[in-house]
Amino acid sequence: MSIEIFEILFFKYKSNVNSFFYDIIFKYNTNIQRDNMKDNIALIGFMGSGKTTIGKLLAKTMEMKFVDIDKIIEATEKKSINDIFKEKGQIYFRDLEREIILQESSRNNCVIATGGGSILDNENVKSLQETSFIVFLDASIECLYLRLKDNTTRPILNDAEDKKQLIEELLEKRKFLYQISANFIINIDENTSIYETVDKIKESYINS
Repeated sequence: MSIEIFEILFFKYKSNVNSFFYDIIFKYNTNIQRDNMKDNIALIGFMGSGKTTIGKLLAKTMEMKFVDIDKIIEATEKKSINDIFKEKGQIYFRDLEREIILQESSRNNCVIATGGGSILDNENVKSLQETSFIVFLDASIECLYLRLKDNTTRPILNDAEDKKQLIEELLEKRKFLYQISANFIINIDENTSIYETVDKIKESYINS
Protein backbone atom coordinates (compact mmCIF):
# COMPACT_ATOMS: atom_id res chain seq x y z
CA MET A 1 0.00 0.00 0.00
CA SER A 2 1.42 3.44 -0.94
CA ILE A 3 1.94 6.19 1.65
CA GLU A 4 -0.60 8.39 -0.16
CA ILE A 5 -3.38 5.78 0.05
CA PHE A 6 -2.47 5.06 3.68
CA GLU A 7 -2.81 8.77 4.53
CA ILE A 8 -6.17 9.06 2.75
CA LEU A 9 -7.55 6.08 4.65
CA PHE A 10 -6.11 7.34 7.94
CA PHE A 11 -7.82 10.73 7.66
CA LYS A 12 -11.04 9.00 6.63
CA TYR A 13 -10.97 7.02 9.87
CA LYS A 14 -9.11 9.52 12.12
CA SER A 15 -12.11 9.76 14.44
CA ASN A 16 -11.93 6.02 14.98
CA VAL A 17 -8.40 4.64 14.71
CA ASN A 18 -9.58 1.13 15.67
CA SER A 19 -11.90 1.03 12.65
CA PHE A 20 -9.03 2.13 10.43
CA PHE A 21 -6.73 -0.68 11.48
CA TYR A 22 -9.58 -3.22 11.47
CA ASP A 23 -10.38 -2.31 7.86
CA ILE A 24 -6.74 -2.67 6.82
CA ILE A 25 -6.35 -6.04 8.57
CA PHE A 26 -9.69 -7.35 7.25
CA LYS A 27 -8.79 -6.53 3.64
CA TYR A 28 -5.32 -8.00 4.07
CA ASN A 29 -6.69 -11.25 5.48
CA THR A 30 -9.33 -11.47 2.74
CA ASN A 31 -6.63 -11.18 0.07
CA ILE A 32 -4.59 -13.92 1.77
CA GLN A 33 -7.67 -16.19 1.80
CA ARG A 34 -8.21 -15.65 -1.92
CA ASP A 35 -4.56 -16.37 -2.69
CA ASN A 36 -4.70 -19.62 -0.68
CA MET A 37 -7.92 -20.91 -2.25
CA LYS A 38 -7.74 -23.83 -4.64
CA ASP A 39 -8.67 -22.98 -8.23
CA ASN A 40 -11.62 -25.37 -8.42
CA ILE A 41 -14.23 -27.14 -6.32
CA ALA A 42 -14.57 -30.88 -6.98
CA LEU A 43 -17.60 -32.86 -5.83
CA ILE A 44 -17.14 -36.53 -5.03
CA GLY A 45 -19.59 -39.11 -3.73
CA PHE A 46 -21.64 -42.15 -4.63
CA MET A 47 -23.84 -42.14 -7.72
CA GLY A 48 -27.09 -40.37 -6.93
CA SER A 49 -25.61 -38.24 -4.15
CA GLY A 50 -26.45 -35.03 -6.03
CA LYS A 51 -23.10 -34.02 -7.52
CA THR A 52 -24.60 -32.76 -10.79
CA THR A 53 -27.63 -31.00 -9.28
CA ILE A 54 -25.66 -29.38 -6.47
CA GLY A 55 -22.72 -28.67 -8.76
CA LYS A 56 -24.81 -26.67 -11.24
CA LEU A 57 -26.33 -24.48 -8.54
CA LEU A 58 -22.98 -24.07 -6.77
CA ALA A 59 -21.28 -23.02 -10.01
CA LYS A 60 -24.02 -20.46 -10.68
CA THR A 61 -23.81 -19.11 -7.13
CA MET A 62 -20.00 -18.90 -7.21
CA GLU A 63 -19.88 -17.58 -10.81
CA MET A 64 -17.76 -20.56 -11.81
CA LYS A 65 -17.97 -22.91 -14.79
CA PHE A 66 -19.72 -26.25 -14.23
CA VAL A 67 -17.93 -29.36 -15.49
CA ASP A 68 -19.55 -32.82 -15.49
CA ILE A 69 -16.90 -35.49 -16.06
CA ASP A 70 -19.40 -38.15 -17.17
CA LYS A 71 -20.96 -35.77 -19.71
CA ILE A 72 -17.55 -34.96 -21.18
CA ILE A 73 -16.79 -38.67 -21.47
CA GLU A 74 -20.11 -39.23 -23.26
CA ALA A 75 -19.44 -36.32 -25.61
CA THR A 76 -15.92 -37.59 -26.33
CA GLU A 77 -17.09 -41.11 -27.12
CA LYS A 78 -20.44 -40.07 -28.62
CA LYS A 79 -21.99 -42.81 -26.50
CA SER A 80 -23.80 -43.08 -23.19
CA ILE A 81 -21.92 -44.33 -20.12
CA ASN A 82 -24.08 -47.48 -20.32
CA ASP A 83 -23.00 -48.16 -23.91
CA ILE A 84 -19.32 -47.49 -23.14
CA PHE A 85 -19.44 -50.07 -20.34
CA LYS A 86 -21.25 -52.59 -22.56
CA GLU A 87 -19.12 -52.16 -25.68
CA LYS A 88 -15.66 -51.36 -24.32
CA GLY A 89 -15.74 -52.42 -20.67
CA GLN A 90 -15.06 -50.78 -17.33
CA ILE A 91 -11.27 -50.72 -17.70
CA TYR A 92 -11.53 -48.67 -20.90
CA PHE A 93 -13.99 -46.33 -19.19
CA ARG A 94 -11.72 -45.83 -16.15
CA ASP A 95 -8.71 -45.09 -18.36
CA LEU A 96 -10.69 -42.47 -20.25
CA GLU A 97 -12.07 -41.06 -17.01
CA ARG A 98 -8.50 -40.63 -15.70
CA GLU A 99 -7.51 -38.65 -18.81
CA ILE A 100 -10.56 -36.40 -18.63
CA ILE A 101 -10.13 -35.68 -14.91
CA LEU A 102 -6.47 -34.76 -15.44
CA GLN A 103 -7.48 -32.48 -18.30
CA GLU A 104 -10.39 -30.76 -16.55
CA SER A 105 -8.75 -30.41 -13.12
CA SER A 106 -5.98 -28.35 -14.73
CA ARG A 107 -8.49 -25.63 -15.64
CA ASN A 108 -9.38 -22.68 -13.39
CA ASN A 109 -12.57 -21.47 -11.75
CA CYS A 110 -14.58 -24.67 -12.21
CA VAL A 111 -16.99 -26.75 -10.17
CA ILE A 112 -16.23 -30.34 -11.17
CA ALA A 113 -18.78 -33.14 -10.72
CA THR A 114 -16.93 -36.45 -10.78
CA GLY A 115 -18.21 -39.96 -11.38
CA GLY A 116 -19.08 -42.08 -8.36
CA GLY A 117 -16.16 -44.46 -8.88
CA SER A 118 -13.52 -41.87 -9.77
CA ILE A 119 -11.84 -42.08 -6.34
CA LEU A 120 -11.02 -45.76 -6.94
CA ASP A 121 -8.08 -44.53 -9.03
CA ASN A 122 -5.47 -42.76 -6.90
CA GLU A 123 -4.29 -40.78 -9.93
CA ASN A 124 -7.69 -39.10 -10.08
CA VAL A 125 -7.48 -38.14 -6.43
CA LYS A 126 -3.98 -36.71 -6.91
CA SER A 127 -5.08 -34.66 -9.93
CA LEU A 128 -8.06 -33.23 -8.06
CA GLN A 129 -6.18 -32.53 -4.82
CA GLU A 130 -3.56 -30.47 -6.64
CA THR A 131 -6.03 -27.89 -7.93
CA SER A 132 -9.38 -28.46 -6.23
CA PHE A 133 -11.14 -28.07 -2.91
CA ILE A 134 -12.74 -31.52 -2.67
CA VAL A 135 -16.22 -31.94 -1.19
CA PHE A 136 -17.65 -35.35 -0.32
CA LEU A 137 -21.45 -35.47 -0.59
CA ASP A 138 -22.10 -38.16 2.01
CA ALA A 139 -25.61 -39.33 1.11
CA SER A 140 -27.45 -41.84 3.29
CA ILE A 141 -28.22 -45.34 2.01
CA GLU A 142 -31.96 -44.62 2.08
CA CYS A 143 -31.50 -41.39 0.11
CA LEU A 144 -29.35 -43.13 -2.51
CA TYR A 145 -31.79 -46.02 -2.87
CA LEU A 146 -34.79 -43.71 -3.33
CA ARG A 147 -32.94 -41.86 -6.08
CA LEU A 148 -31.50 -44.91 -7.83
CA LYS A 149 -34.08 -47.68 -7.50
CA ASP A 150 -35.83 -46.86 -10.81
CA ASN A 151 -32.78 -45.47 -12.61
CA THR A 152 -31.57 -47.45 -15.63
CA THR A 153 -28.59 -45.27 -16.60
CA ARG A 154 -26.17 -46.68 -14.00
CA PRO A 155 -24.38 -49.68 -15.55
CA ILE A 156 -23.07 -51.06 -12.27
CA LEU A 157 -26.60 -51.27 -10.81
CA ASN A 158 -28.56 -52.32 -13.88
CA ASP A 159 -28.24 -56.08 -13.44
CA ALA A 160 -28.52 -56.12 -9.66
CA GLU A 161 -31.23 -58.31 -8.17
CA ASP A 162 -31.20 -56.28 -4.96
CA LYS A 163 -30.18 -52.69 -5.72
CA LYS A 164 -30.27 -51.55 -2.12
CA GLN A 165 -27.94 -54.32 -0.99
CA LEU A 166 -25.50 -53.57 -3.82
CA ILE A 167 -25.55 -49.86 -2.97
CA GLU A 168 -24.74 -50.72 0.65
CA GLU A 169 -21.89 -53.04 -0.38
CA LEU A 170 -20.33 -50.60 -2.84
CA LEU A 171 -20.64 -47.65 -0.47
CA GLU A 172 -19.05 -49.64 2.34
CA LYS A 173 -16.03 -50.32 0.11
CA ARG A 174 -15.75 -46.74 -1.13
CA LYS A 175 -16.70 -44.58 1.84
CA PHE A 176 -13.25 -44.52 3.42
CA LEU A 177 -11.73 -43.43 0.10
CA TYR A 178 -14.28 -40.62 -0.19
CA GLN A 179 -13.53 -39.51 3.36
CA ILE A 180 -9.74 -39.41 3.11
CA SER A 181 -9.86 -37.67 -0.29
CA ALA A 182 -12.11 -34.82 0.86
CA ASN A 183 -11.35 -31.40 2.31
CA PHE A 184 -14.97 -31.05 3.43
CA ILE A 185 -17.73 -33.59 4.10
CA ILE A 186 -21.41 -32.75 4.05
CA ASN A 187 -24.22 -35.16 4.99
CA ILE A 188 -27.08 -35.60 2.53
CA ASP A 189 -30.46 -37.23 3.12
CA GLU A 190 -33.87 -37.14 1.46
CA ASN A 191 -34.80 -33.96 3.37
CA THR A 192 -31.61 -32.01 2.71
CA SER A 193 -32.07 -28.56 1.15
CA ILE A 194 -29.96 -28.06 -1.96
CA TYR A 195 -29.71 -24.34 -1.18
CA GLU A 196 -28.43 -24.94 2.35
CA THR A 197 -25.96 -27.47 0.99
CA VAL A 198 -24.61 -24.99 -1.54
CA ASP A 199 -24.31 -22.30 1.14
CA LYS A 200 -22.34 -24.66 3.41
CA ILE A 201 -19.97 -25.65 0.61
CA LYS A 202 -19.47 -22.02 -0.39
CA GLU A 203 -18.70 -20.98 3.20
CA SER A 204 -16.28 -23.87 3.71
CA TYR A 205 -14.50 -23.14 0.42
CA ILE A 206 -14.11 -19.43 1.19
CA ASN A 207 -12.77 -20.19 4.66
CA SER A 208 -10.43 -22.96 3.51
